[in-house]
Amino acid sequence: MDFSFAEPEFLDPADWNAASYNAHPIDSIEPLPDHHSEYRDAALECMKILRSVDVFMSRSTDPRLAWVAVASAIGLNSTAGLSQAQIGRQLGVTEQSVRRSVGNFVRSANLDSFGGLRRSNGDPALKENGQRGL
Repeated sequence: MDFSFAEPEFLDPADWNAASYNAHPIDSIEPLPDHHSEYRDAALECMKILRSVDVFMSRSTDPRLAWVAVASAIGLNSTAGLSQAQIGRQLGVTEQSVRRSVGNFVRSANLDSFGGLRRSNGDPALKENGQRGL
C-alpha cells in the first residue's frame, strides 16, 4: 500500500479565504424583549417578600417567634384577630419580644403598613399613582 501524501488534496485552514462561522439561531432571538405587565410586577414583588421571609427565618434563633412575626407583618390568617400580647402569651414570650420581632421583619423586608414593599421616592410607579405603597 502506498501511503504517500497528496499535497493538492490537503486543505490547510490557514489558506481558507471564506469564513467558517455560520450565524447561530440564538443570535437572532437573544436578547428577548422585556415585557412588563402588572401580573409580572406583582409576582416579582411577591418573590422579594418571600426572599425576605427566607432570610429572616434562617437567621432567627426562635423560629416560632420569627414565623409569627412574619405572619403578623403580612397579615396572614394564622395571626388574624390576635393581639401581640395574646401571641406572646401563647409563645411564652413578652409582648415586647413579639413587637420587636415584627418590627425587625418589617424593616428587613422593607414593608409598608399594609404588608407590601415600600417604594422609594424615585420610583416612577409612585409618581404615576401618587401613592406611598402598593
